[in-house]
Amino acid sequence: MERYYYQHKKHHEWRDKVLRRDKYLCQECLRYGKKVPAKIAHHIKPADEYPEIRYDVSNGKSLCAACHNKKHPEKGGRWE
Repeated sequence: MERYYYQHKKHHEWRDKVLRRDKYLCQECLRYGKKVPAKIAHHIKPADEYPEIRYDVSNGKSLCAACHNKKHPEKGGRWE
């Protein structure tokens, strides 16, 4: 996916909706009873593989940087 995508207004709107819906809490950590702040909206199904649902809030999950890095080791810990 092209890097400019993350700067696009539609992506920011999608991200904000996902984070608000999840009350800015990491959904992975919450599964284990931990309340950890989330700053990243993660696409459950990759946006580049499923462009038709790229902006569907139901395809998003709020994650903390540590959990997002676990989901994307190929990004080399970029989300810290």
